[in-house]
Amino acid sequence: MKVSPFLLLSTALLSTAVASECTTQFTAIPAIQGTGNSSPLLGQQLTTRGVVTAVVYPNSKAAGLVLRSTERGNTTASDSLFIADPDSAATYQPGQLLQITGSVAEVNQLTSLTTVTQISVCGSKPDIQPVTLQLPLADGQNWEQLEGAWLRFEQPLTVNDTYSLGRYGEITLADKRLMTATEIMLPGKDATALATVQQERHMLVLDDGLYQQNPDPVLFPSGGLTADNTLRIGDSLSGVEGVLLQDERGYRLLPTKMPQFSVHNPRPAKPQQKPAKALRIASFNVLNYFNGEGQPQPFPTRRGASTATELERQQAKLIVALAALDADVIGLLEVENNGYSQKGALASLTNALNKVASKPYRFIITKQQPGSDAIKVALLYRPSSVSVEGNAAILLSKPFDWGSRPPLAQSFRHLQSNELVTVSINHFKSKGSCPKDAASKDADQQDGQACWNALRTVSAKALSDWLASQPTGVKTDKQIILGDLNAYRLEDPVRMLEQQGWKYLKAETGPQYSYVYRGRTGSLDHALASPALAKKLAAMQHWAINADEPVFLDYNVEFKSDNLQQLLYAPTPYRSSDHDPLIATFQF
Repeated sequence: MKVSPFLLLSTALLSTAVASECTTQFTAIPAIQGTGNSSPLLGQQLTTRGVVTAVVYPNSKAAGLVLRSTERGNTTASDSLFIADPDSAATYQPGQLLQITGSVAEVNQLTSLTTVTQISVCGSKPDIQPVTLQLPLADGQNWEQLEGAWLRFEQPLTVNDTYSLGRYGEITLADKRLMTATEIMLPGKDATALATVQQERHMLVLDDGLYQQNPDPVLFPSGGLTADNTLRIGDSLSGVEGVLLQDERGYRLLPTKMPQFSVHNPRPAKPQQKPAKALRIASFNVLNYFNGEGQPQPFPTRRGASTATELERQQAKLIVALAALDADVIGLLEVENNGYSQKGALASLTNALNKVASKPYRFIITKQQPGSDAIKVALLYRPSSVSVEGNAAILLSKPFDWGSRPPLAQSFRHLQSNELVTVSINHFKSKGSCPKDAASKDADQQDGQACWNALRTVSAKALSDWLASQPTGVKTDKQIILGDLNAYRLEDPVRMLEQQGWKYLKAETGPQYSYVYRGRTGSLDHALASPALAKKLAAMQHWAINADEPVFLDYNVEFKSDNLQQLLYAPTPYRSSDHDPLIATFQF
């Protein structure tokens, strides 16, 4: 018989008489837990007593029981304790009152009773109820005080992260959608405090309780995760109930029943068709589109697809998404930097796109190699809508000689209006791989902007100055900067561009974000226009097809059974990348 992964609490409890072995001499659970991060009785052999609230991780090496004390005692200490004993998990049931002898230990930071030598059934407590809890945690309250507790959340909780859903069966919940601190407030101590202290009190990981990697099926949402049955950031759960445990990854709630999932952030339809006389410019991070051309063996590629099959799956999702943009000019990011030949990655992607696009695209070719990085930025355009004017320009000098991908600029004439527009696609240095010198100005300044902020800020100023010089050889007051600046909305690089006179293009409705990282939502992708072009903005959109979706729905086959490789994949735009595309439509 298949055992439910949920820690079902039985209402039909065993009727057991009080055993003669039960004595009045035992150590209460709050005394074992103490008020610190570890037990004050660590290593001691002792006897304790409590009622079973749950059987956790059944049929696994980590299986055990959770006891709740019948003696409250210290109200600042947890009244629940994990019994790390698979044999007990297979023998006893929720509601039974047990007296257990064993050794106090910290198992993966979870206070536990191990090496169990004796268990006595002392009766039953059929009326046990969970503790009702509200997020965020109240002042003075912390998760350590609730370790092992059987909790019930009567408020709906919002999905904030699904990154580990496919690998470990867990999602991050909060009482609301949490934003990256520097998306909504200026960098500084307050932003750091919001991210590292305050928001943590709003968040809780919900674990599927299976104690296994790569579960098949993936239990969340109801009915199991599939390519069509998704779980998006912003969706909500009600009736969340479970037992709070801790391991090396932190605190997590193991559900005692399946919560109810509600779609509050449905998948968006494709963007509206571009008005006939409008100019539409978009950007899309294609998440390391590599075809391996130029390598001794094409697969695995340096950063993208590991096999030809993965490349086929990746490409199918990308071209459907790119075609749906209905854009006249598309700036691409994270294309393999392996030239402009018909065998290169850029040509391969363009040729595949033209098989499904309503109007064919061409790509811009630069005379110079676009930097030494493994990836590059690129530009596609529709000759039916725009003509190429001037020269393709690429900035290879400092600060773009290292770290950041060199920006690419090209001027286009919009055929319907005869207007000249210069488009610059950009990909600034990422926040990771911090400098080894902690005194470096590019080290993390602990203000919420992470590493390399100084380089990104200098890059923003250099980019603005470069575009002011009309680098394509075409003089026009209508210019646009777009792409992944690796800076959130209120960080220094974006504000630097605004200080130089660029106008931030903000969507009037819909999502204002493009990326989700560690349970926080923000935008690393931005569009800023010169004042003359900004006045012509008709619509701005973040098309939320990627950041909100589980990463397990992408093209990769790693960590997926044969069944899941089929079940979780579809050649649709959803999770075609990790960044959402931007779409700016101008009407002249």
